[in-house]
Amino acid sequence: MRKQGFENVQSIENTFSWQGIEFHRTSGQHGTGDIGKSMGPVSGFVFKHQKDSIYLAGDTIWCEEVENVLTKHRPKVTILNAGGAKFLTGDPITMTSSDIVKVHEKLPDTKIIAVHMDTINHCFVTREILSAELKSKGLESKIRIPEDGESIEV
Repeated sequence: MRKQGFENVQSIENTFSWQGIEFHRTSGQHGTGDIGKSMGPVSGFVFKHQKDSIYLAGDTIWCEEVENVLTKHRPKVTILNAGGAKFLTGDPITMTSSDIVKVHEKLPDTKIIAVHMDTINHCFVTREILSAELKSKGLESKIRIPEDGESIEV
């Protein structure tokens, strides 16, 4: 990172505080079985400032670690990599539509923002697919799917 010109680089093993913002490193599962093991550890983060918090889950599927973060931190906003990415064999390595619904069911008050779709060739859940699946479950107003470059106020 420093070779790229960044001067104030801080590794976060568990928690870190900066100018009133708490950073909590979280984990997850980047797939299941042998693929999940070979993909290595997942890092996500919860950012807390006063009463508000944002959970950036990272490349993970729905799993116990994600469920624990939602229970412990109760984030106001949750950002999920939702492309349902997978290889030609094996299970998905990022959230699928059903994973996103599980996040909503676990913490209905968190505002979910689904990202990381239509960007890489191994993401099989597109914005269009996710939008249709959420609409069929009556959740289209609960989960935001931003367009490229779109800003979202929370």
